[in-house]
Amino acid sequence: MSRYAIRSSLAALGFIVAAGGLAGTAVAAPEADMVRPAHGKHHDAKHGHHRGGMMMRDGFWVPGVGPLSTKQVESLKLDAKQQAAFDAARQAQGALHQSMREAGGKRHELLASQLESGKLDPHALAAREDQGRDQFRQQAEQVRGKWLAAWDSLNDGQRQQVTEWVKARQAKMQERHARMQERRAGKQAEAKQPAPAN
Repeated sequence: MSRYAIRSSLAALGFIVAAGGLAGTAVAAPEADMVRPAHGKHHDAKHGHHRGGMMMRDGFWVPGVGPLSTKQVESLKLDAKQQAAFDAARQAQGALHQSMREAGGKRHELLASQLESGKLDPHALAAREDQGRDQFRQQAEQVRGKWLAAWDSLNDGQRQQVTEWVKARQAKMQERHARMQERRAGKQAEAKQPAPAN
């Protein structure tokens, strides 16, 4: 992959991350029952291992909270009205991601044409990014509204289930954070110890 293609991919990823933040911040870590690739394997979206894409395609996004897995959504036993609200949100999310991919491609084309002509114009590239950011902000707000409508369609029992899942997820995340802090403190202590004399 060329340097320019990588930069274009990173720019597209930046758009997706920005829109994801607008659509709802994922405060919680993904649930353990999500499909995950084997350790050491390449994370590849076309093989269904790209967590963000997978969650938007198969799971449920709770704005401000984060994703629920397919298995969790199934256990909610959505009725027809709830399923319709969920499907509308999922379709809107898919359309947003498609728009972002297309915009990333157009930005890459603009950069490629500038390089081919030998006249790099960062102002035009920045203006294209600004234009895309404004477009995606509006679209992301619409997507967030659809996910909130899907959440609003849940009954009290279903919302309580989700609350329990998020509570458990937060507890796991805090445990991981504490272990990471302990490891970091251990490494810092080792680094401060003088090297043994030979």
